[in-house]
Amino acid sequence: MIRQMRTLIFALSSLAAVPAFAQGAEPPAEAQPVNEIVVEILGLENDNGQIGCRIFSKADGFPGKMNKADEQLYGKPKSKKGSCTFKGYKPGTYAISVMHDLDNSGDLNTSLVGKPKEPWGVSNDAPAHRFGPPDFEECTFKYEGGKKVIKIKLQH
Repeated sequence: MIRQMRTLIFALSSLAAVPAFAQGAEPPAEAQPVNEIVVEILGLENDNGQIGCRIFSKADGFPGKMNKADEQLYGKPKSKKGSCTFKGYKPGTYAISVMHDLDNSGDLNTSLVGKPKEPWGVSNDAPAHRFGPPDFEECTFKYEGGKKVIKIKLQH
């Protein structure tokens, strides 16, 4: 009796899968790739303050004018690691600036002559010029859509 029950259960469970295939059911559609630029910030010395990231599509205001950035994100560092994810961007040319905002002021603290007092970085890890930040053109990268990971090392 138990053997007959097992056989019946097996037969019924096998038939349950047949209608989906018989009706020409299609497999689920593949998810569309998400357009996102993920920025991984390297070289954090501690978890104090916040990480600020700005993305620019034009030179005007790069790297520090927050009101000229296409978008600005903030996040809390964890275990000396930080990241920002910019979502929904179309393919194009962009540049990114980041800072470790140690005092949560929302902006990069600088000396009277403009030298940064907090760790900062830009895409392509372009170095500062003798009397100012790197140019937009030195920091640009081509974004082709989908997911792109950019690594930026902080300069102290």
